[in-house]
Amino acid sequence: MSVDAAFHSANVQPVHELTERGEATSMPFEDVYTRYLDDIFRYALVLTRDRDEAEEVAAETFARALRAWRKGGEPAGLALPWLLAITRNVSTDRWRRAKRVLARPAEVSMPPDVASVESLMWLEAVSSILPARQREVIALRYHRDLSDADIGNVMGLSQSGVRSLVARAIETLRKHPEVWR
Repeated sequence: MSVDAAFHSANVQPVHELTERGEATSMPFEDVYTRYLDDIFRYALVLTRDRDEAEEVAAETFARALRAWRKGGEPAGLALPWLLAITRNVSTDRWRRAKRVLARPAEVSMPPDVASVESLMWLEAVSSILPARQREVIALRYHRDLSDADIGNVMGLSQSGVRSLVARAIETLRKHPEVWR
């Protein structure tokens, strides 16, 4: 059964998500899926560097999230960091099972709008320079605008560990000014 079909056939309670202003709002899982699918896919693309693999990781992420949601394991706060942590776990699990090397060239088809094309071109340039963990922390910090605490939850780091990793990534990028053109 597809994730979409599961949403429509499931009796899933809405989550009481906190907005960025700290206000509680009720959101059904289907709305969370619609709202965050692109974010989860892009993050999976950063992790896997393969479009087909990223699509599979995103689908498995929402399937796992739906199973957890049905069992009352929905997030206590914002749904996005919770989903990103699941995405990272799914990607790691798939990588371990397949024993694949993550550092292969990206197979990304460019979307038609200029901002997305520029973003993906920058990401590809950064991907060729940064190690995987630094690439991941930069994507979470500057592309997803997550806090140090949220990034730490996703990557399994302390807040100071996140700041150190970001600082090392920025230092690496500063040594390669061609990325900033």
